Amino acid sequence: MKKFIVIIIVLALVVLGGWQISKKIKEGKEAGQVTDKSLRAVETQEVKLGAIREELSLVGNIAAASEVTVFSKVPGKITDILVDEGSKVKKDDVIARLEDKELKLQAKQAEAAVEAATAGLKQAESLSEVKIRSQIAQAEAGFSSARAALNQVKDLAQKRTLSQLEQAEAGLAAIKSSLKKIKGGARAEEKRQVEATVQQAKAGLDNAQSNLERIENLYAAGAVSKQTLDATRTGATVAGAQYEAASQQLKLVETGARDEDILAVESQVRQAEAGLELAKSMAETRSWEKDIEMAQAGYNQAKAGLEAAKALEKARSWEAEITAARTGLKQAQAGRDLAQEMLSNATITAPISGVVSKRFMDKGAMAAPAAPLFIIVDMDKVKAVVDVTEASIARVSPDGTAYVSVEAFPGEQIAGKITMISPTINAMTRTASVEIAIDNPSHKLKPGMFANVTIPIDVHENTIVVRRSAVIEDRISGKRHLFVINNNTTVRREVEAGITGSDKIEILSGVSAGEKIAVSGQHYLRDGEQVKVVKVLE
Repeated sequence: MKKFIVIIIVLALVVLGGWQISKKIKEGKEAGQVTDKSLRAVETQEVKLGAIREELSLVGNIAAASEVTVFSKVPGKITDILVDEGSKVKKDDVIARLEDKELKLQAKQAEAAVEAATAGLKQAESLSEVKIRSQIAQAEAGFSSARAALNQVKDLAQKRTLSQLEQAEAGLAAIKSSLKKIKGGARAEEKRQVEATVQQAKAGLDNAQSNLERIENLYAAGAVSKQTLDATRTGATVAGAQYEAASQQLKLVETGARDEDILAVESQVRQAEAGLELAKSMAETRSWEKDIEMAQAGYNQAKAGLEAAKALEKARSWEAEITAARTGLKQAQAGRDLAQEMLSNATITAPISGVVSKRFMDKGAMAAPAAPLFIIVDMDKVKAVVDVTEASIARVSPDGTAYVSVEAFPGEQIAGKITMISPTINAMTRTASVEIAIDNPSHKLKPGMFANVTIPIDVHENTIVVRRSAVIEDRISGKRHLFVINNNTTVRREVEAGITGSDKIEILSGVSAGEKIAVSGQHYLRDGEQVKVVKVLE
């Protein structure tokens, strides 16, 4: 039993001793010591010239370089849907059709309007000048007629009125003389006088009828008044009555008068007296002056019409008519083009090449200009969109290179080009939007993916670059130093750092190319300490 206890104690001591030895070895390694406790073990690397770049590390999203929502320009029932979500399309491919029967009719109507306007223009070009010259000819004829009427009225109006007065007086005297002779009996000489009266009355009737015909023509031309026409008609009637009375008197002289014949002649006397009063009234009122005024007005109107027609000729007014016809043709053509455009809009085409990412409607639905039909995205090119802080935006260069990675392809960086830097800063986030264009021929980058973006903002070539871990920073003073290993002896050097990368740092002063520095175990070193270099890194 005692022997067993002794064995257990011995084993325990061996295990305890081994643990302490292992602990010390481990502590020696962590302190930069090798098994030889007199020297610390370090790894070194030769300082070399190289390139380093300063980068902005950002996060953003992948978006399509071009994304278009397709709408119908005209309302209508969808008759055909030719693509679905995921379909690849090329620019101008037909992707849907609308019912177009009414639009076709409108296009035909517009085409007919163009044909009518074309015919109107040809007619204007061929006839408008002829029409103006015809108007001039008509106006000249009208002017000549009005001038002749005016001259005729001036020549005849007063003479006619005075002649009618003289005829009325002579006719009344003759009838009265005849009445006296009828009552007292007529001799051969008196019979001859009655016959002369009949002849005179016949001449007066013929003159009155001729005057009436001329006045009717002048009245139709607007050269005399209605009053003059009525008076002339009355004069013609009186002349006719005088002739009839003279004829009756001659008959009575030849056959002898009866009491009723005498009464009839007395009635004719009274009628002749009324005619004389009318003639006197026309003479006293100078009615011919009104006829002259009317004829003058007609003359002036005809003259103005002629001058207006000549003014149209001088101004070449037919050219304005032709211009109006041409304008009408252009309007009709514009209407036709609009109708044809509306008809073409019933066939909906892809505005860009890409992939249909969304379809909103089915066949039979009613399309409207405000309702989307499809969304098409261009997958051949995508863009990464990131927000850059106000402090860093000035260091981002247009057309610069950026590197993009996504979680779907870890470790792979895809180069892109900075194509847009927002000209404004978001007041809430104090950032500006930046877009990086990326070629995506395989379509492996999908819009909506989370993107890690690295933008180099400064690059230094042919400069001293060391491992970032080799440089030690004093947390209190902020100064930086490293250890140069010269003949296995440490030399503490304060350095001035430049660009800091992810795993490298630029040294502006404090160390030279070709020197060796500690890159492992340096945190336990002191200035002037002897070390053992266990490994030299490339």
